[in-house]
Amino acid sequence: MLRVDNTTIYQEIQGFSFVKETEDTVTGISALCYTSNKVTEETYCPYCGAKAYVKDYYTTTLKDMPYWYGIKHTLNLTHHRYKCPCCSHTFTEQLSIQCPGTRITLRNANWIKGLLKNNMSVNAVVNITGVHWNTVRKLHKEYMDKYLSQKEEERKRSGYKPKYLAVDEFAIHKGHTYATCVMDLETGEVIWAGRGRAVEEFRRFFEETDMDYLSNVQAVAMDMNAAYNRLVEQYLPHAAIVYDRYHMQAEFGKEVLGSVRLREAEEHKEHALQLKDIVKQTTEPALKASLKTETKAEMSAYSKVKKARWLILRNSENLTSQGDDTLQEILKAHEDLSVCYAMKEEMCRLFSLRNTEEAKAGWKAWFEAAKASGVAELEDFARRKEKRLAGLVAHAEHPISTGRLEGFNNRIKVAKRLAFGYRNDDYFFTLIKFISVSDHGFPEIP
Repeated sequence: MLRVDNTTIYQEIQGFSFVKETEDTVTGISALCYTSNKVTEETYCPYCGAKAYVKDYYTTTLKDMPYWYGIKHTLNLTHHRYKCPCCSHTFTEQLSIQCPGTRITLRNANWIKGLLKNNMSVNAVVNITGVHWNTVRKLHKEYMDKYLSQKEEERKRSGYKPKYLAVDEFAIHKGHTYATCVMDLETGEVIWAGRGRAVEEFRRFFEETDMDYLSNVQAVAMDMNAAYNRLVEQYLPHAAIVYDRYHMQAEFGKEVLGSVRLREAEEHKEHALQLKDIVKQTTEPALKASLKTETKAEMSAYSKVKKARWLILRNSENLTSQGDDTLQEILKAHEDLSVCYAMKEEMCRLFSLRNTEEAKAGWKAWFEAAKASGVAELEDFARRKEKRLAGLVAHAEHPISTGRLEGFNNRIKVAKRLAFGYRNDDYFFTLIKFISVSDHGFPEIP
């Protein structure tokens, strides 16, 4: 029994007799001590079946649910250790209230699972229960493994095989440490996650996955990471590689539109600084006033072009009438930027095509025009991306992208923040697969 603040709590354990209660006022740990009342004559060796005798006694301490706030509660269970006179094996009396593989009680384990079912982080559960992080992680992982294995059995029974996959990397630690995810785009399920994004690291996906399960894959969406397309071509030669529209347009926006915009803005700034120097050396009032006006116009143009980033990147149909007027004014005064903006609009049109031949002709013409544009940034971009022509054309036949996986990466980031990072890769990658198939919290296992 346990007495706290005039409250008496009785606890009985089947097969054990209560001995005493102890309480450490320094650590705040309350313990109930029990001893086994199992009859030795009823004990048989699990190895040979002969009757065993008591060799000695062993005390196991299990963490139990706390009965009162701020008081840690444990059970000290003294039980038998037996020895077989026939085969000489020793074994310990099993504790029915102990959660297997842990030092906590079954009801404590069920309490922890209940907290996890409400989407509580592992750190929060550790702080509430006082149970070690590794124990909470072990219970969580056992649950997730069981749930995922049941999902896999259901999939095998139904004969389901994915048609479209997406592969992308995400950061797992600071300092450019990455992991790779592979998602079934039809179901949103992450079918594999592993550390790294290099060729040999991504090869593990194909080595660890049943290739018969991937036999119906028609296309794989990815960015232009060389490791991805090289291995997909090797292991899934029947599948088309589709380069993600978002990555292509994002790179164009940064490397071409962004670079050209900043270059032309800096030209305005440099010209304005040169005019300021001339103004200082000019004594004629009329010329000085004219130069000041021109300097002011150059600085205004610099500011307008510098702040036009989102105006240039936004799709033309999403512009307001005022924004469109401002954009046209900027493009009219900046020839290189105007050429790059027109190429961006044409790129958007090419991604909307659904005829393969038309897309192929369109992309070839786009690359030829880019290389002949006279804009250094655009020419360099075209030379680097032209070798990806097949994957860009494939978007017309298979209009898929890594968008769904990119969105799921945000859920991974939330999971990392809740746990302040994960020290165990196997647990973390299991969690990623689990949350991809459990959209509504911590589902019950049938």
